[in-house]
Amino acid sequence: MRIFIDGTTLCGADGSTGAGIEHYTWALVHELLRQNELEDQITLFVPSQISKHKQAELLRGAKNVRIIKALLPRIPFIGRHIFLPLRALLLRTDVFFSPFGQLPFLWRGKSVITIHDVLIYDHPEWFSDEMTDSISTRFIVPWSIAKASLIICVSKWTEQRLHANFPDARNKTCVIPEGVELGSHKEVEHEGRFPFDRDYVLMLGTIEPRKNLQNAFTAFEHFLATHPEQQHSVRLIVAGKFGWKAQEIIQYVQSQDSIHFLGPVTEEEKWYLLSRATCLLFPSLEEGFGLPILEAMSVGTPVITTRQGALEEVGGDVVIYCDPEDTDEMSFAIAQCVLVPEGVQYLREEGYRRAVQFSWGRAASATLELFHSITHT
Repeated sequence: MRIFIDGTTLCGADGSTGAGIEHYTWALVHELLRQNELEDQITLFVPSQISKHKQAELLRGAKNVRIIKALLPRIPFIGRHIFLPLRALLLRTDVFFSPFGQLPFLWRGKSVITIHDVLIYDHPEWFSDEMTDSISTRFIVPWSIAKASLIICVSKWTEQRLHANFPDARNKTCVIPEGVELGSHKEVEHEGRFPFDRDYVLMLGTIEPRKNLQNAFTAFEHFLATHPEQQHSVRLIVAGKFGWKAQEIIQYVQSQDSIHFLGPVTEEEKWYLLSRATCLLFPSLEEGFGLPILEAMSVGTPVITTRQGALEEVGGDVVIYCDPEDTDEMSFAIAQCVLVPEGVQYLREEGYRRAVQFSWGRAASATLELFHSITHT
């Protein structure tokens, strides 16, 4: 079987590891290349920004893989939608895979796409006008959903919302959850950048209104107000890349002594922060999956989150849930983790056991099976 993977989202626009879809693409493709059998030929299109080091890391242990690298940092529309599918056609591709939910317009063969969420269709108010009115949102994604042979959804929740927004997708979806590799992160010391002299509650994710940061700040401030003895013992650490309306949130953080904003962090720094946090606070208004809570559980860090979207699918019964609008309830959950660490030991142990159920190896194996199933139909 000949598989063509569009790896446009293997890294961020600046060549960094990225997050969200970039992290998904990297982790899944890395595992797909390692699991690939010799009878399958994989062609991988990679962005020009990816470094030689990262490309070598991606190919380590891979078998029967051909790399096509973009010539320009920003792939022109005509290049992506005409020349890329023509290249795939010349290679007699059996299955074209897009990990980020968009197919080239010219591609007419069998295809698989991954849909991470449809939040922009359910809640356009959470996004900028530029995003909701973009050609991708209005035309390319709906067209790709209609044309794809099969669609991977990262959660049952995403599958349900996809069906609600695009009924024609009902008979061609499959749920393959994201994963986490236990013990795969490097232990790197970062005292220079993180001179923490106190325990900390960690918030990790893109800085944007949907992440419900303002309510989290209010809850943390309420925790300190009701437990003044903790004023000099605990702080709230916020880490993540800048999203829509991030500046308003950052300005607020900068005015608070008890909240420390780090900005974007590397993969190694992320694991450093997660493994040493008192707990992860992830009070999102809705998520298509919620990878940070799975990553926190994988290192034995207690999680406070909500039941919104797919978060309960990931957290099961081994996290603390709170109403995203109830700052008192959120504050009480923070107090549980900070003041009674022995009381959340169960969450540390059972969270790790639950994380074992999710792996990129399993996700890649299920994805390869999906590719093979298409060629037999």
